[in-house]
Amino acid sequence: MIGPLKDLLSHQAWADAVFFRAWEASGTLEDKDLRTRTDHMVSVQEAFLQVLKGDAVAIAERSLPAFQELKARCEAGHQVLRALGRGLDAESLAKSVRVPWFPDPPCVIPVADALLQVCLHSQHHRGQCMARLKAIGATPKNVDYIIWLWKQKPEPRW
Repeated sequence: MIGPLKDLLSHQAWADAVFFRAWEASGTLEDKDLRTRTDHMVSVQEAFLQVLKGDAVAIAERSLPAFQELKARCEAGHQVLRALGRGLDAESLAKSVRVPWFPDPPCVIPVADALLQVCLHSQHHRGQCMARLKAIGATPKNVDYIIWLWKQKPEPRW
């Protein structure tokens, strides 16, 4: 499980970077739908990082961030995920974490499942964002996992 999970985390960083480059090239940086959905995607990544680090999850009320802030937060989150991924082993993946936004009954899952959720949640919303780019006349990018493999697992270019 360690190898495939590390690959999914690496793919996610690459795919997010491709999405941000496509969005930036679209000329639609102020699109409220893209900003709202991307803010949600990045905020959930950040919340899971807080859970995985054992920190209290802080969800702050704030205005809708601009493109550059969203991109910077996403890139920073992936740097933390990458560092976390380097230390993954079977024992650390099996440790339990509690997801506090599901209080009753408590959501207690292994670290491996929390990381998988981060990847799958982001994949879902990134797909919605790519569809939005297409709907507003921009050019979405194919960021399927197989494309990443075919391209020899490239590093993200932010």
